[in-house]
Amino acid sequence: MVLKTKTRPAFLAAFLMLITFAASAQNKAILKDSTPEQLAKMQTEWMQEKLGLSTTQTAQVYDVNLQYARKNAPLLQSTAGKRSRFKKLKALQEEKLAALGKILDADQYKNYEALRKQMLNSIKESRK
Repeated sequence: MVLKTKTRPAFLAAFLMLITFAASAQNKAILKDSTPEQLAKMQTEWMQEKLGLSTTQTAQVYDVNLQYARKNAPLLQSTAGKRSRFKKLKALQEEKLAALGKILDADQYKNYEALRKQMLNSIKESRK
């Protein structure tokens, strides 16, 4: 039971980290029924607003977001063990961060990381 209690918040945090914006109860329902294309569009719009992406960056970021939304979709729908899914999602997130690091300038990446950490902290706090 302890393992189940610890992995559920970790899995949820990983999922929310993947979408890169704070998900309210309404957003969770929207996200659950969203296609990878819709998720990529939402993520890109959020990043464009928060990071001030250029037109070129916006197109590149959308491509990265779409690529990883498509890779994540089967894992999020999978009935495999939570620990296994979490490890795979975390590895994909690291790949995505590396790809975004090649697109964003230093200040944008720093701001992106700060926003992600802020979201994760708020998720952790809401789970207590």
